[in-house]
Amino acid sequence: MRLAEIDEIFERAPGCRLVDELRTDESGVDPVGLRQLNLDLMDDSLPGINNVTQHVRPYTFMAWAAWKASIVAREAENDDPEVVADLVDRYEALYAWSHQIAGRPFRGAAALKRTIGHRADREPFVFSGPVWKQYRDSRTSFMAPTEYGPSIKSIRYIGADSGYVAEEAMPAVRDFEARVRDLLPARLFAIDAPSVMDEEIAPFAQHLPVDAPSEIEMKVFRGLFFDIGGHVASPGSAKRRKGTIDLVRGLLLRDGPSSIDSIRRQFARHVLPAVNDGDPEQIAISGMLLCLLQARQLQRLATEAMLFWLERLLSEGRIGSMYQPKTSEELIARAHNAAAAGDATYASSATIGDFLLSVEIEGQSTGWPGASSTGTTDAISMIAALIEAQRRDVTRVPALAARSFAIVRAVANAFEGKSPPGGLVDGIEGRPDRLPMGLMARRLEAVAARPMPSIWQEVIESWVIGQHVHWSAVRGGDGKKRLRIGLEGNGWMRVRRSSSRSVYEPTGDRLQIMLSLAVSCGLFSRDADGRYMAD
Repeated sequence: MRLAEIDEIFERAPGCRLVDELRTDESGVDPVGLRQLNLDLMDDSLPGINNVTQHVRPYTFMAWAAWKASIVAREAENDDPEVVADLVDRYEALYAWSHQIAGRPFRGAAALKRTIGHRADREPFVFSGPVWKQYRDSRTSFMAPTEYGPSIKSIRYIGADSGYVAEEAMPAVRDFEARVRDLLPARLFAIDAPSVMDEEIAPFAQHLPVDAPSEIEMKVFRGLFFDIGGHVASPGSAKRRKGTIDLVRGLLLRDGPSSIDSIRRQFARHVLPAVNDGDPEQIAISGMLLCLLQARQLQRLATEAMLFWLERLLSEGRIGSMYQPKTSEELIARAHNAAAAGDATYASSATIGDFLLSVEIEGQSTGWPGASSTGTTDAISMIAALIEAQRRDVTRVPALAARSFAIVRAVANAFEGKSPPGGLVDGIEGRPDRLPMGLMARRLEAVAARPMPSIWQEVIESWVIGQHVHWSAVRGGDGKKRLRIGLEGNGWMRVRRSSSRSVYEPTGDRLQIMLSLAVSCGLFSRDADGRYMAD
């Protein structure tokens, strides 16, 4: 209930009320508001997928379900859209149910257990009535916004609005239909709600599992996922996706079998492969976006790790259930001492500018932005170190964060004056309210003449607490408790009883998802050690 609604109630009927204890859900998503720019870079470099879309078959399955439902409804001379929607939901429920029977449940399996799975032994399930409605209302569908739905439409298996199945997808749909006909009785797919036993539906997952597409499905997916990006009339998103896949293919051909972190280091190195297929302009755009993404991932993680460090520090000295406030001066001193103990370059620097210049010089032999892929300025290693420090020794976080910010500044400066084509995210200056790398670099340079401890006044008060309080307030209209740190008297204190999460990690960058899909459709393969290879 909102405050305005409470005011209205008391205006209508003034007086005392007895109320329950106030309970609010805590939210830990994007606590310093830096996530969206990372997602923008991912959307532009790898459009059409998200961090869930790792298998090819769901694309075929949902296109088949939409096509099958429309055929069944048309043959029954029933054009009610709700009937078609009910059929599609039933087909998907049958598929999910069969995987549950096989011991391979999908995400969101709890709804299936509460409904279809919650029956007496040997009792059939009837696809009508309140239990079926409960399942439909609570399930997680392949077409959900957080699942395959946006990708299926973006890659154009199904039309964005009408549910129309693309002609390019029909060979896979027809192949799937032929296989289904051989496995399951036709009555399961008719308009009349069927009564179904476990053994009737079990063959669905046994013979058509979600992770084993046919050769025809692989060919169709490869065409819509990759090949279509080479057509002149294709949308820009398809061309950029192909450009990124061509970039990765060129790196694998040049460097041989590679792990995901090795590929990320090559992105950070920003040396495009000399041998590649595809459009050089699109490959160059992808190369720039993905290089910037590695630095932005480091910036976001270092900032959030400092929030983690700060929460731990503000947990010290608790009296009873109350956390004791700490002044900005104490926070700054503690961060400075920890950074000096953990980084010799930091400890020997008299000013912030001296430290920034020293880190920049450490990468001079390689050159920037390539230096963010190697040695003491390796962004990928710094990300791993920040995660490990949060888990095992939080006192290391300030030293790692300070070096991370210096690395990100050097990368941002290396791209000064360069920007992607119109319509794509500006990875240096985009979203100024999300502390982009260019703004961060300028703020560091503005305090370059100050002594080293001053860096923490900027980081702690502005980048961590300032960003956190701002975004907690901006998102505060949904009743969730986001604020973790508040001002009490002359000091800062922790306002939550416990941390919302254990460790911050970088946003999933979709590279693993892209590689998984590329392997599934035959573009790439993996060796015995799990490294990726170009075929």
